[in-house]
Amino acid sequence: MSGYKMFADRLDYAFKEARTRYTEAYNLMLSKKRDMEDVQRNPSLADTFGMKAEYDYNQAKAAFKKAETAAWEDFVREMEEIGKDLKSAFAKVNQARPEDIDRAGLELLNSGILTVDDLGALLDRYEDNPTMLRLIAQHVEKLLKDTKDTQTRRELIAVRQKAVANDIMDAWKNLEDTARICTGQAHGKGEPRYVLSISSQWEKLTENTIKNF
Repeated sequence: MSGYKMFADRLDYAFKEARTRYTEAYNLMLSKKRDMEDVQRNPSLADTFGMKAEYDYNQAKAAFKKAETAAWEDFVREMEEIGKDLKSAFAKVNQARPEDIDRAGLELLNSGILTVDDLGALLDRYEDNPTMLRLIAQHVEKLLKDTKDTQTRRELIAVRQKAVANDIMDAWKNLEDTARICTGQAHGKGEPRYVLSISSQWEKLTENTIKNF
């Protein structure tokens, strides 16, 4: 778990709030529809309560039509805001800082004696130092320009990918993608039964990512 878990928790809460808003509006519409149909089937009630029951159903139906779009649109906007906050916090922590430069490590990096395995060991040494990781990635880029051997290039590319990997941002992208799918709106407005079904999968699909964020 990183210091960024609060952002994943905010997203989790926002999704569940949107799902509840959608579900409650849908269930109310169904309830009012059943009430109306019950009244209409009973002649002794239809004359007295028929118009009221139909009015209540139409009101609930209109409310759902509004909620089925607004709930998820509001959620997506909130998700985007949370994402901006996360990116800002991440950038502040991972920005290059002069005081984080290890002069001995930089001298070794520029010495020309390091093997690919040595570069991998440096990555492990500086895994909590974004400044040094960026310097290593830059060094590897230079080596790639002068390296023709296919196997060595593969190994260097693997080192570069590890040096620039943003595990937190990758995890956030996965959460965003999963959220968009679970809204049921990924390919236009989904049918209510589909939306209720797919949105119920949110916890199953995101539990481990959120827990370990």
